[in-house]
Amino acid sequence: MIGENRESKRGSQAASETKEKKIDEVYNEKKDELPSIIRRNSKIVATLGPASSSLDMLRKLVRVGVNIFRLNFSHAKPDYSNMVPLIEALQQIKRENAGTPYVPAVLADLQGPKFRTGELKDHKEVTLVKGSTINLVTSKIQTVGDGKTITTGTADADLCVRNLEVGQRVMINDGAIVLRVKERKSKEELKCEVLIGGVLSERKGINTPELTVPLPALTAKDKKDCKFVCEGGFADFIALSFVQRKEDVEELKQLISISLPEDAEQPKIICKIEKPQAIECIDSILEVTDGIMVARGDLGVECSLQKLPGYQKLLIHKANLSKKIVITATQMLESMITNAAPTRAEVSDVANACYDGTDAVMLSGESAVGNFPIEAVTMMSEICLEAEKTMRELERDRLDYEEEEDIGGLKFRYAVAESACRAAEIIQAKAVIFFCEQFEVAIYLAKLRPSCPIFIVTFTESIASCTQGLYGCHPILIKEDIESFKTTDDFTRTIERHIFSLTGTALEESDVMVCAHRCQFPSLHNTVRMVKLGKSRG
Repeated sequence: MIGENRESKRGSQAASETKEKKIDEVYNEKKDELPSIIRRNSKIVATLGPASSSLDMLRKLVRVGVNIFRLNFSHAKPDYSNMVPLIEALQQIKRENAGTPYVPAVLADLQGPKFRTGELKDHKEVTLVKGSTINLVTSKIQTVGDGKTITTGTADADLCVRNLEVGQRVMINDGAIVLRVKERKSKEELKCEVLIGGVLSERKGINTPELTVPLPALTAKDKKDCKFVCEGGFADFIALSFVQRKEDVEELKQLISISLPEDAEQPKIICKIEKPQAIECIDSILEVTDGIMVARGDLGVECSLQKLPGYQKLLIHKANLSKKIVITATQMLESMITNAAPTRAEVSDVANACYDGTDAVMLSGESAVGNFPIEAVTMMSEICLEAEKTMRELERDRLDYEEEEDIGGLKFRYAVAESACRAAEIIQAKAVIFFCEQFEVAIYLAKLRPSCPIFIVTFTESIASCTQGLYGCHPILIKEDIESFKTTDDFTRTIERHIFSLTGTALEESDVMVCAHRCQFPSLHNTVRMVKLGKSRG
């Protein structure tokens, strides 16, 4: 037994040393090689939670590859006492890593409506048998469920009961239990048939795939959380849950506009696609949002699982055609919550999201509550890098811009961006450097998928932060006033210093494509040129 304990301790110590060595390798990447966070085009979103909330862990996570940290406001306390330390830690991380590739963006994820069952008698589980009948009632009729009745546990779930129709399904606990409405007994009470039975415990989620719930996407809690986010100015993205129609997005936009302090930059909106109703009107949603998240958890419950892979490809494709950010999320490396290595199927899942054309992949429980958050991020980064090696040719032909729709005043900027990408492929440039005044143009450049890194040079902090969500793009924020640059060469030398700060000597004496539209320097205005880095340094 003593020997076993010694072996166990030695194994645990070895695992710890291996982890620290891996992190040290990332910290001390060779100066003549691009850092992996720049070599990797697909971005990584990591959800914060008990496993990843310390300042030390945040430092490690950004170094192994996190581009965006997700704050899940479902878990925010009413006074935000659990959120404030996280926000302060993230702001410190940003300050510490200024001028490096390791400045993360922040995504604030609003909870949205919640549909849950209520409590059970004596808090004891109930077994539902396939083919039996069960009553589903609102909390107005009954507050505690039993073997004959399931009660609702939220006001939102009450609304579902009142609007369900005969024949529609009710999915409980992520679809583990499925009911079908047989009869409406009253406004507050339904008689249901058990299609898929199982053991029911308290406070389980409810999904109603055939029902368009007559609820706004923003709850009272969401509005309060959104105001907190806007007034705090710490989030670069706000994710909207339970989107069913474009009006939901417009409501959030209006709320953000009245909640932001004067002259503050507006966070980008990411719509979580979780219901079939959102897929039915995805084109109109994409017109008004800045990006979407393929939220495969609820979406996989609301639609049949067999349709989920097709929906993922459809949503990514439409987002790319609309030149909007797209994040693929949920259960990507789920087994790494408890295991140090993923399954083969999970590795293929992450790689296939890259092949589909996603801008970012997301970790949820893996980084929030898992035992191996660093290993999960490291593994996801390595999978993306390997996938990207095999997809260059596919990406070049992914989008056809020859028959572009009317893009109005952006067409000249788009022409400059596309010319730079095509020239970069011809000369095999090591990077594309783009002077950016409009985030829409940065998105367009990312969707062109050049095979080299893209550096987005901007004077606007919000554009720099949001660039962390774009495939293959890396921000260079110029904090000096434009008037401080006497000549174009002064400006160019400053850009070079930033690039060498980000990449070491990996791009020394490299050919790069430099492009600009409406640049403050006339000699760079509306230009695409080939430059050898290092030649302008004095």
